[in-house]
Amino acid sequence: MIQYYYSDGLEKHGPFSLEELRAKKLKRKTLVWHHPREIWIPAEEYAELQGYLSEEPPPVASSANHRNTFSGSYEDRTLPRTWLVESILVTLLCCMPFGIAGIVNAARVETRYSCGDYEGAVRSSKEAAKWTQIGFWIAIAGIVIYGAFMVFAIALGHD
Repeated sequence: MIQYYYSDGLEKHGPFSLEELRAKKLKRKTLVWHHPREIWIPAEEYAELQGYLSEEPPPVASSANHRNTFSGSYEDRTLPRTWLVESILVTLLCCMPFGIAGIVNAARVETRYSCGDYEGAVRSSKEAAKWTQIGFWIAIAGIVIYGAFMVFAIALGHD
């Protein structure tokens, strides 16, 4: 009996029998693998899954006044900014909790992108940017407050 696995872009799920996998209502681009295959391939390329895949809605047509006028294929989309280096620097130099949140989301960007989840990659990129920038600005505020306190302490010490 063949044991199937599928990936949601973050982790693999399985093993499943063919019947269990068909019940999952996978999307056409969901990556699936079974032994002895060497690579993960989209579910739509498995003949045994045809007719059991969920139908995805067509892409939304972009209007002239909409900011994102992208209408190309997945291959035309570039990898969103990961913010990984910035998140690591924020973690090491100032605000560990915010930096770690940035690192976690930054790591998801490339994973989701490589699994075909472009919108998820963009969301993760925005989350990584948010947490990295929050940590950075809190560090800057802390430095300014510390500097003001030192100037005030020096001024009081000279009286």
